[in-house]
Amino acid sequence: MCGICGVFNFGSRAPADSERLKRAADAMAHRGPDDEGFYIDQELGLGNRRLSIIDLPGGHQPLSNEDASLWITFNGEIYNYRELRSGLIHKGHQLRTASDTEVILHLYEERGVDCLKELRGMFAFALWDSRQRRLFLARDRLGIKPLFYSASREGVIFASELRALRQLAARCFEVDLQAVYDFFAFRYVPAPNTFYQDVRKLLPGHYLLADSRGIKTQSYWDAPNEPESEQSPEKLANEILDCLRESVRLRLIADVPLGAFLSGGIDSSAVVALMSELGAKPLRTFSVGFDEPGYSELPWARAVARQFKTEHQELVVNADDFKNDLPHLISLREEPLAEPTDVALYRMSCLAARSVKVVLAGEGGDEIFAGYPKYAAERLAGFAAFLPSGLVRRVARWLPYSQRRAQTALESLSIHEEAARAANWFASFSREEQAALFSRDFLAQIDPGHPAKVLAGYCQRHPSRSPLKRLLYADLKVWLPDNLLLRGDHMTMAASIEERLPLLDHQVVELAARIPDRFLVRGFQTKAFMRRMFRARLLPETLRRRKVGFTVPMGLWFQGALKPMIRDLLLSPRLETQGYFNAASVECFVQEHLNGIRDRQKQLWALLNFELWRERMGNGG
Repeated sequence: MCGICGVFNFGSRAPADSERLKRAADAMAHRGPDDEGFYIDQELGLGNRRLSIIDLPGGHQPLSNEDASLWITFNGEIYNYRELRSGLIHKGHQLRTASDTEVILHLYEERGVDCLKELRGMFAFALWDSRQRRLFLARDRLGIKPLFYSASREGVIFASELRALRQLAARCFEVDLQAVYDFFAFRYVPAPNTFYQDVRKLLPGHYLLADSRGIKTQSYWDAPNEPESEQSPEKLANEILDCLRESVRLRLIADVPLGAFLSGGIDSSAVVALMSELGAKPLRTFSVGFDEPGYSELPWARAVARQFKTEHQELVVNADDFKNDLPHLISLREEPLAEPTDVALYRMSCLAARSVKVVLAGEGGDEIFAGYPKYAAERLAGFAAFLPSGLVRRVARWLPYSQRRAQTALESLSIHEEAARAANWFASFSREEQAALFSRDFLAQIDPGHPAKVLAGYCQRHPSRSPLKRLLYADLKVWLPDNLLLRGDHMTMAASIEERLPLLDHQVVELAARIPDRFLVRGFQTKAFMRRMFRARLLPETLRRRKVGFTVPMGLWFQGALKPMIRDLLLSPRLETQGYFNAASVECFVQEHLNGIRDRQKQLWALLNFELWRERMGNGG
């Protein structure tokens, strides 16, 4: 696992700036504390910070082929590299190292950009082809590893993190106002956009080619749109379970100690169960919790740890930890944090880093096996369409403060258009609330319908799919990579450890896409098929648990220990002078929460993060 960066001045032909390249690599030293390396070829420069996982002595990067005509800087893991390596050697290739990085170079010699179709893993890499004077950037199918870039007529710069990309830029980054609006709708900025103008994320399952003619991006993979399987549920469950077991086996390959994040939910428990079955020893597990009743999942995690006899460690996070860590983590990301769980994940990663360098986690199970309550609630969308939307929203607002899940469900179901409803399920602010939140001058500069248009692009891509499959597909393309996976990468790498996600092996995802709707959601039970898959391996109490999610008691902390922070940042007279917000609306959101009138923790979290980011980034420029 590494941090990569680079520059290719294909238009200006200016020599690559070695000092800027070094500053970019230094800005993400946490991603690769074990080694650094650079390669410059006139207008091309590559940089790398390495976290050594496989072939500890032989994996120095950037790495070249035999005649130095190809160079690569690579972030990630190729889990089938041993099989690929054997095949390449059989064809006459001579490999000097035992690393997965070198395999990509020789596979490119064989197949060009089609080498991507052979790779099974998580990755973002830059490959320089000196003979063609061409740069080849690529990102893994699901978007587990990030890759940011900025392109112009002069050339292209790229990096694993925004803070590194900033060091390569010739000018200051300017805030993208549409991205600001989108953040308050989604909780994050959907790709390819970022918070900054002219800075993009390479989309999952895409590659970029740059040469003297300019740049182009191209998709090489997408979640399959195939008919539902006609197999019996038992046979299909066994087939997917076999594939998932193989996925876990491949992710146990490492030359360093490894462990697992364990929440006690089905996804992480399933991963730990398969790790135990495959003989992972010692099997170390890590959990995080809170003192507040009803929020901590530590008792559930302990039960799973006892079942599989793991070496279990846990920690409790409090409001002071959030107050201390939040500014630092925002500075690392150079964007607001989407979720309160980011801080807890960072703390857990720091705990794990004391004894392991690699952790397996259960991310992705909700998006491929339909684990969120909204997937079950969507069944009511047809019924709700017959009711006046205003009436449904009023019912939602009559509900007491404690019923925030029901409020969200009713408010979402009051929206009759599919894409707009999909945008509302996980939103920080509804479109109606955003209209009140922002100043008139700000709203005049953006498209308030953009969030729904983003999701409509995915929901409508395969109109023949069922509504459930369209929603799952949209979440797989937007919510998962741009929120959860980016969070996982940044928070684990901030602690200098690698996170591996066996549920998001692309072969597992392709098989799961064929599960019939009736197997995924039964009545209002989510993740029904995954419960079936693991009923012989997990405790009944683990399987019976309703979806809780990695929840943080932010609402209570905002009313208690973090109240001074909220008042200082969100009730300040300077808020209105920035030009973004209607200060009266912000005060209304704050007072409604502090006085227990309505749960506004999602809104306050987004506003708090934005204000901290704006202060630390000097208005984002």
